[in-house]
Amino acid sequence: MATRTRPPVVVLGLLAALGPLSIDLYLPAFPQLRDELGASDSMVQLTLAGMTVGLALGELTVGTWSDRVGRRRPLLLATAVHVLATLACAFAPTVEVLAASRVVQGVGAAGSAVLVLAMVRDTTEGRGLVVLVSRVTLVTTTVPLLAPVAGAALLPHVGWRGIFVVLAAASLLVLVATAALTPETRPPSDAPLELRERVQAVLRDPGFRRGALVLSMTYASVYAYVAASPLLLQDVYGLEPGSYAIVFLINSLGLVAGVQLSAVLARRAATTRVVAGFASVAVLSAAAIVPLQSAGTGLAGLLPCLWLFVAACGGCFAGATAIALDHQGGQPGTATSLLGFSSFAAAGVISPIAGFVGVTSAAPVAAVLLGTSLTMLLGMAWTIARQRRDTAP
Repeated sequence: MATRTRPPVVVLGLLAALGPLSIDLYLPAFPQLRDELGASDSMVQLTLAGMTVGLALGELTVGTWSDRVGRRRPLLLATAVHVLATLACAFAPTVEVLAASRVVQGVGAAGSAVLVLAMVRDTTEGRGLVVLVSRVTLVTTTVPLLAPVAGAALLPHVGWRGIFVVLAAASLLVLVATAALTPETRPPSDAPLELRERVQAVLRDPGFRRGALVLSMTYASVYAYVAASPLLLQDVYGLEPGSYAIVFLINSLGLVAGVQLSAVLARRAATTRVVAGFASVAVLSAAAIVPLQSAGTGLAGLLPCLWLFVAACGGCFAGATAIALDHQGGQPGTATSLLGFSSFAAAGVISPIAGFVGVTSAAPVAAVLLGTSLTMLLGMAWTIARQRRDTAP
């Protein structure tokens, strides 16, 4: 591929972190938001689902557009949309308006996230793609690590609306850094195909389809945990917002550990085997939750399972992304759009399920996590079986 200037990894990570930060910062405010707006638990969770719907819509459209016009202009526009939508969230008079604003906020955050992956694919390929995705993901996961802690600290002073104002200010700073430091990585002339042809070229790749399945279920797993954790840990197990934020921080450190361990293992073993191993850990940790709770272990049994589950999901992110994008150098914007859409669509559909069923115990959460992780493992088994068949003499 032609040599192109790579944007700073820190800026790429901050752009990709806008989505997770938009979710994690306000999590400790769920009970306050519910009480102030007179909303049910399921309606509060819809503000999270609205964000994931917006992420899916943004992922679907922005990347394909960038294959035609280049990366920089759509990137700046998407980040500006995120700033404005976040301010709209801060002044939302009802939970319905908040959920709608979250959809638009998600579109802006998705534009940043999908274009980060596209720029990574513009400048990197092969095993280096796994390593660079892991480095970006390190920033992506480290920035939101402190978000629930910061949200819990801000909540008594500024309320849930002030949290969104702080988020808007952070997004504005990212926009300024992007404008100053991010070069164009794909000139418009590099995208000669029509949209339909580019989409068809992506979907014809079996590696993309298998990687997209695994990545979609990984996102659904993490977002299902994120959506249910405030209700499970605060309402069922009685944690205060500050204690919940600390638990969330520790589990997020597990996510970071999984991401970085996957980068180390990718240098020594096949990406498919690395992802399959992490998916197996996710299945085992989810399956252990209900038996341990039935044995009366309480938080002492629940928290290690959740930590292992989140860490295992972290280990799947970069590898599943690399599997999906490995043969997509011709139209990476379109590929990352479809990949992001499938991931956030799955997250948007699956993450509210436990809340709709009712989080009165750990069982509904465990069932959702077990279902998503089993699908991840089956997807990797399918991938490995196809690779063996293709390489058989």
